[in-house]
Amino acid sequence: MIRTGRVITIENNRPMVCFDRLDACEKCGACYNNKKQTLVRVLGQAEIGNIVDVALPDNRILTLSVIMYVIPLLGLILGLLIGNAVLGSEVKTLLAGLAGMAVFFIAVKAIDKWLQNQPKWQPHIISVRGQGAQE
Repeated sequence: MIRTGRVITIENNRPMVCFDRLDACEKCGACYNNKKQTLVRVLGQAEIGNIVDVALPDNRILTLSVIMYVIPLLGLILGLLIGNAVLGSEVKTLLAGLAGMAVFFIAVKAIDKWLQNQPKWQPHIISVRGQGAQE
């Protein structure tokens, strides 16, 4: 996937690029306050105000989606199964399921932190257009 955005600032020697929200995101509702733009830290060199094309391979996006959504769901299901087998009552089973989901969500956060340090998983700049270039 290649997206075009504008470099807004530089943080820790990495450009922060502002992207307009995709049309496909309109129905998601995951953005707080219905934000129309998203800031993403990317690998590469650019100056504030540059228009940049940023790439992230499509298979990485799918894998990241699985990590974010499926792993906590598996934690919920596993917690429910263990809670039902060991604890017996519905309330305790529900609490065990929620606890399983929380533990797996913590694992997702750890995976995310690790992936942030892996260059092949980071969005990267593939081209830089000058300041004031048309998108």
